[in-house]
Amino acid sequence: GINEIVAIGCYSGYNQEDSIIFNEDSVKRGLFRTAKFRSYAFRDEIESNNISQVIENQIKSGNVNDLKSGNYSKLDANGIVIEGKKVNENDIIIGKVVYTGEKDSSGNIIKKDNSEFIRRAESGFVDKIYSNLGNNDQRYCKVRIRKDKIPEIGDKFASRHGQKGTIGILLPSRDLPRTKEGIVPDMIVNTHAFPKRMTVAQFLEVILGKSCCMSGHL
Repeated sequence: GINEIVAIGCYSGYNQEDSIIFNEDSVKRGLFRTAKFRSYAFRDEIESNNISQVIENQIKSGNVNDLKSGNYSKLDANGIVIEGKKVNENDIIIGKVVYTGEKDSSGNIIKKDNSEFIRRAESGFVDKIYSNLGNNDQRYCKVRIRKDKIPEIGDKFASRHGQKGTIGILLPSRDLPRTKEGIVPDMIVNTHAFPKRMTVAQFLEVILGKSCCMSGHL
């Protein structure tokens, strides 16, 4: 969905085969920057009118065993992460407690921690939270995490004709070739990538795009 300036040619050894050289300055200006969303859903578990697992803040409720080695400070009083917070894999986003049905020496019901982290090696901002009660008054909530994705080495891209390639290196504009008019490409694709992928139609797309730019057509 982004129209960029593409140069076709061999330049250094970082765009061999399907690799692509990207203009680092273009990336800093927002080229191919996207937002990635992932949703997590949780709810209270009730079995035969007996509460087996509920959403709550373990630190404030107390009497909870086997606390996980995570960060509980970003949970609100209800045990749900606060909207707008930045989270990573060490942060608890939903506090959950399992009722074991057993009691300790003082007569208190023994509860165990079963809190939820976000996926390993992921991070982002809590974009939106929705919480409500179900038909049996069990609480359920949905947490949506937003991560701003900036292109980096190893990311894969493809054109509308299926010409795929991965970023081999990010180079600043001063290290890239330029036309006599001073135009610096946003990416450089190796000529050998087209016969290898058998995407000759990619040339037609590039030629059509340039002709539309030169003539002012959409």
